[in-house]
Amino acid sequence: MKVNNKSFKLVFSALMVALSVVLSFFKIEFLYGGSITIFSMVPLVLVAQMYGVPWGILTGIVYGLIQMVMGLKNFSYVTGIESYAIVASMDYIVAFGMIGFAGITRKIKNRAVAASLGAMIACILRFLCHFISGVTVWKAFSWDEAPSFISERMLQPDMLPYTYSLFYNGGYMFPELILTVFGSAILCTIVFEAFKIDVSQTKKLQATAEANLEDTKTED
Repeated sequence: MKVNNKSFKLVFSALMVALSVVLSFFKIEFLYGGSITIFSMVPLVLVAQMYGVPWGILTGIVYGLIQMVMGLKNFSYVTGIESYAIVASMDYIVAFGMIGFAGITRKIKNRAVAASLGAMIACILRFLCHFISGVTVWKAFSWDEAPSFISERMLQPDMLPYTYSLFYNGGYMFPELILTVFGSAILCTIVFEAFKIDVSQTKKLQATAEANLEDTKTED
């Protein structure tokens, strides 16, 4: 099957976005806020591994927009255009767009390794986006009672926004990273084997086709 066929590419990516949305409903809520979804990022990592970073980013943005619409109530907790912009970008559009960077490792021959490293990079970049949002916007919603294992120095006024954002976002993103890494390694390996996908060969064929097209134009 020609996975680079435009129609297949669009339909497959749309299905993966839909699957991610469905999986995002299966989640574990945390006591101090945040939640762990069950493999919701894995289908998006697969798209990035198959089609590369640019298409992966676009797919992630589409998913982020859907999540933003589903989470519109979160905007009611903040005020001001700047805060709205930061939440929209750092918690949704840019944050999920970062999943597209999972495709940066797609040229690695071992598919499990490529998917695992790509998923790890994507999760770290997504965490950084949420961390920025937490420090700039959500800092006003620090704990009423902080977890006992956090030191007093980290709870001082100058450090509290960073501490809160680190533990709040890290609390759900770290388990999410682990699930995404393992899930991506398994799913990408299965799909690449099933469709006999060879990323390097696909690029060579595309380059050859473009070269032939140029030769034809020159002859004309």
